[in-house]
Amino acid sequence: MTINVSNPIAELRRNKGYSIEQLSVMSGLTELEITKLESGVLVDSAKMARLLTSAGVKVV
Repeated sequence: MTINVSNPIAELRRNKGYSIEQLSVMSGLTELEITKLESGVLVDSAKMARLLTSAGVKVV
């Protein structure tokens, strides 16, 4: 799997086959929060952990 360094979170989501809407339902985050996390506008480690865990990434 190749990760786009400029937007690794969005690339991970796409590689996993999830839309923003699907990941929103799975994570409990709003679509706007996910968009902001992906773009780097929102930096919140707890929300990022929820997003990654929902996408199937083990957070340590």
